[in-house]
Amino acid sequence: MLIYNITFNVETLIEAEWLEWMKKVHIVEILKSQYFREHRILRIINEHPDASGTTYAVQFTAMNIADVQQYLANQGVVRQNELIAKFDQKVLSFMTLLEEV
Repeated sequence: MLIYNITFNVETLIEAEWLEWMKKVHIVEILKSQYFREHRILRIINEHPDASGTTYAVQFTAMNIADVQQYLANQGVVRQNELIAKFDQKVLSFMTLLEEV
């Protein structure tokens, strides 16, 4: 099983709005792709003391790498562009792909 992980650093002033949008819009759209089976939202609590905002990890489980690759090729950029259009530089993100061992 693979975990498609997106780490987000969210400015404090828009954190509640971002979290609501993630739950009601962004994650719903990603799950509609049917490349992923489930998701979870995690708040990172051991951040660097000088870090600003709050950092979250949003994880989606996939059965195989082909599903993740298909999602990235077909919808990944669209979802990323939606995030940028909505929050600009107030939310920064990067993606990691994890394999359960």
